[in-house]
Amino acid sequence: MNARTHIRSLALAIAVAAAVLALADGRPEPATVSLVSGGLTADLQARHAWNLQRISWEGVEVCTPTGAYGTLLCVPAAGGWIGGAHTEGGVEEIENATLSVDGEVADLTDGAVYPGERIELTKLSMLDLVQLDAQLILEDGRLTQRCEITATEDVVVSVVYPFMFCVSAQATQWLAVTGDGEELSGDFTGESGLEWHEGWQWTAAFIPEQRTGFLMRHVTAPEGARMLTGWWDTQRYRKLYVKLETEEDPWPEGLSLAAEVVVVCFQAPPATWQDAARAVAAGLVVE
Repeated sequence: MNARTHIRSLALAIAVAAAVLALADGRPEPATVSLVSGGLTADLQARHAWNLQRISWEGVEVCTPTGAYGTLLCVPAAGGWIGGAHTEGGVEEIENATLSVDGEVADLTDGAVYPGERIELTKLSMLDLVQLDAQLILEDGRLTQRCEITATEDVVVSVVYPFMFCVSAQATQWLAVTGDGEELSGDFTGESGLEWHEGWQWTAAFIPEQRTGFLMRHVTAPEGARMLTGWWDTQRYRKLYVKLETEEDPWPEGLSLAAEVVVVCFQAPPATWQDAARAVAAGLVVE
């Protein structure tokens, strides 16, 4: 066996071993379901507790399968992070997940593609001692995500990320607007750290090569909690985080936090993408 063949054999053995270990961690085997409405395609991943894996707009991959999506908690007593793709603190246990397409129940089966006017996934799951009630609604090109987390017993939760999005590393610029109308903007370099901002009403990123933008707008914020938004700029992705902070420590049984965001994508010339983002954001009706 020559060196090259040996390296290939070793790589294959490592990959197989990793797959076996992955399937032994309590999560289901990989399976993907695609939802399509109004030019936007959202891929859901069974292995990540039916959270997002990818978002495409008119055939352009805007959010990539390069990291975790969904709701994520850090529960120190359980071992750390739990939710979706993260399992350091245990596996997210789904109690019920239902998909409906234009009012008709649809199967969550590997490889299924569902086009429709209104597609809704509802999910009830447990993140250690915290219950997650989540909705994902895709309608006419708008992706709405809602989550409510409730402590079922007294529990210490050190960090809460209700929403996360892995925007393509091809995005080069970002824009954000606060509730007071103040604008902030910057360039992605692939080497910036994560900075938190309070009061952002919406934020957007732009992929100039594809002339495509991504925009997330806050719809509702929880009472009794501080909401922060931030971009983590790495070479792997432009990771958008929403974070909730509460002074409760530990969380008492029954404590509940709820939030909602809406995501849209758009096309625009690179020179005027920020104007397009402002127009798109203004067109989103926030109830």
